[in-house]
Parts: sequence; structure tokens; C-alpha cells
Amino acid sequence: MPSSPTLSVVIITLNEERNIIRCLKNLKFSKRVFGQIEIIVVDAQSRDKTASVAKRLGAKVFTRAWKGYGDQKNWALAKAKGDWILSLDADEELTAPLIAEIEKVVTQTPEEVNGYFIKRKAFFLGKWIHHCGWWPDAQLRLIKRGKGAFTVEPVHEGLEVKGHTMELDEPMNHYTYDSIHQYLEKMNRYSDLSIQEIKQKKKTFWMFYLTVAPFLQFFRMYVSRRGFLDGWHGLVVCGLSAFHDFCKYAKLWEKEVLKRSHHG
Repeated sequence: MPSSPTLSVVIITLNEERNIIRCLKNLKFSKRVFGQIEIIVVDAQSRDKTASVAKRLGAKVFTRAWKGYGDQKNWALAKAKGDWILSLDADEELTAPLIAEIEKVVTQTPEEVNGYFIKRKAFFLGKWIHHCGWWPDAQLRLIKRGKGAFTVEPVHEGLEVKGHTMELDEPMNHYTYDSIHQYLEKMNRYSDLSIQEIKQKKKTFWMFYLTVAPFLQFFRMYVSRRGFLDGWHGLVVCGLSAFHDFCKYAKLWEKEVLKRSHHG
């Protein structure tokens, strides 16, 4: 009789004291299905109680200075010993139906399948955003150990896998932002990161990207992707996304054009 599969859940954190409790408390996998379950949290020197809370809830906690999203997540992957690795963010939550589906597929996965995509229901200020291009937002999250790694772009790192992948039916919950303040704080960080390796085309045609791209982003999300069906929440999401684009290209203008003219 074959031995039961083992599972590692890996999570990277930085000041996630509030989110990590919900995330870890809902990792209710069956020990009848998995011979061993380990939860690994790699904490980037949080200033709150993230590390101590995660330890109390049964996670193995490693502290590591922040070296970028992809780098941090790959370091976490290397610590995992399970046959299967589930990569989560602290603001994500597994549901009981999703856990049941994961338990089913890991015992029946065809040899050639090395990973599974999981859809995400994104919540903004407490409401599930069903449109705006935010759903189904499937992400590759469940992989066989040794079969995948994260890319190392400054933002929006992705998990890539060798071999075939499939998509699970059940979604997870993703609690994106609890407040506008939180959105703006994160937007400031992300827009800084996103211009670090920006393409030459955007540096050359910065005028288009600064003046037109934010409006196109709003139109795409609010009209084409029917964000208006999400009510006032949808309007705010689309408006903030357009503003995010505007800030990103304003920072590009500041960095590439303004400073160049000053030095010139």
C-alpha cells in the first residue's frame, strides 16, 4: 500500500499579524489524507507580532531579511519537505470545499500533472469584487515539490512549473484591502517597485503612458470588464487602479525625464 502524501504550506509575511491568524486557523487539512503536514512562515523581520502569533498557531517560523517577493518565496519553497507544496499569502484564506478538493486531487493526480491553479475571490472593503477583471484571478499555488519556482520580477512574481497543470474548481478567499488608506500605502510601494525594471518603450513614450494609459485602464476595468456591476465598490476599485497607473508613470517621468533634464 503506497504511503500517504505529505504537504507543506509556505507563507511569506511582513507585518501581517491580523491576516495571519485567519490564514493559519483555516488550514484544516485531514491527517488521514496527509501523512505529514508542515506550515512554514518566512517572516521578513515584522515589527508587529506576526512571528509569535504564527508560532503559537503551529507554524515553523523562519526570520529572513526582505530580498524581494520572488526571492523570499523561493527561499521558503526550499525549506519545504512535503511531496506537495501549497504557496499562500497571509491575506488569503482556504475554504472547507477547497481543502476537500485539494485532499482529493493529491491522491488522484496523473503522473504528468505537476501543479494546480486556484481561483481567488477578491474582497475589497468587505465586498467580493466579481467584475473589474478581478475574478477568477487563478494563480498557480499547489505544486509537486521540486517541480516549480517563482520568477523574480520586482512585483507580481509568479510561480512557474515544469510539466502539465490543471485548475481546481473551488476558489480561495483573498482579502485585498480593508481601507483606502491601506490601498494607497501599498500602491506607493508597488509603484516604486514597478518602475525599477520598466521597459524602454515606456521610458520613450512616457507622455502617452502618463496621459492616456490611466484613462484606458479605467475604461477597460469599469466598462469592458463591467466593473459598474460591482456598484460603488467597483467604481472605487477602477478609479484607484487608474490612479495607481497615473502615479506609476508620474514616478517614471520624475525618474527618467525630470532628473535627466536637471542633469542636462
